[in-house]
Amino acid sequence: MKDWQPLKFEELSEDTQQVLNILNQESDLACVLIGASYLAELLASTLKVAFIETRISQKILNPQNGAIGGFVTRADLAYCLGLIKKKAYNDLLKIAEIRNLFAHKHLKLDFGEANVRKACNELQSWRLILLGEEEELEIEATIEQMRVKARNQFNLSVVFLGTRIHLDALSKLERKKRME
Repeated sequence: MKDWQPLKFEELSEDTQQVLNILNQESDLACVLIGASYLAELLASTLKVAFIETRISQKILNPQNGAIGGFVTRADLAYCLGLIKKKAYNDLLKIAEIRNLFAHKHLKLDFGEANVRKACNELQSWRLILLGEEEELEIEATIEQMRVKARNQFNLSVVFLGTRIHLDALSKLERKKRME
């Protein structure tokens, strides 16, 4: 059996369209689990760029039993190393919270649940599309409209966070190559 390795950025770039399709077309559960998993892979790849080349980095990043294989642990370390900014870090923690809401519920959960909607509304990355304007409050929104809004907030946050993490890591990789 081949040792686990973080995906290369090129592979993650190629996966982006498939991730977007899942975020937009699959069930709410698949959307949350795949979105969080995608960000976890980006964090692993970002951390690997910051590490020296060694098999130990693969070992500690392994999601099954590595010391920094967990999503939140990776986010913590990426933030402490200055690889991601505070706003991105906070959104990653919120996405981990949303993922845990879904993963630890024995009955079906969706974006229409009040606690999920509240967590999605607390995400900041999606607000980029508002371009500084205030969000319009819909006083008479239906449960389905609120569910769709929460899912869109989650999806946009995953996409914007993923893009930001990807670009920052590529920039660091280029600087690392120039210093060699």
